[in-house]
Amino acid sequence: MPRKPEPGVVVQVPLPDGRFAYGRVYRDATVCFYRRGSVTPGLPPIGSRDFAFCVGVYDDVVASWERVGSDPFDSHELAWPPASSIQDPITGRWSVYERGAIRPADGNQAESLEPAAAWDEHHLIPRLGESIDD
Repeated sequence: MPRKPEPGVVVQVPLPDGRFAYGRVYRDATVCFYRRGSVTPGLPPIGSRDFAFCVGVYDDVVASWERVGSDPFDSHELAWPPASSIQDPITGRWSVYERGAIRPADGNQAESLEPAAAWDEHHLIPRLGESIDD
């Protein structure tokens, strides 16, 4: 089985309608998907920082996607994904996951963030199809 790509690698995700989505790999099993896709394979928008969304993706899924480029991180980025939210299902309390740590937060701080979760490919493909432009 292929290994998960390192942070900064750009992966290509084929969509059922023939388009291609592209994602930049981050730390913590996160991929940020560029808003711009293509109808031709191998044309990622490297250097763009216009992402449709960033989510955790299972390692085996990321490892299965074709690597089509490198979009290295600047020294100030450190390959950490944007913060994400966590809501305790029992207490309803909010937390924020950021740079490998969880901290308490109020709902106003956390509700606008992407929920912390790991996505499988069959859940991710429909969202990519709705979110990217070509």
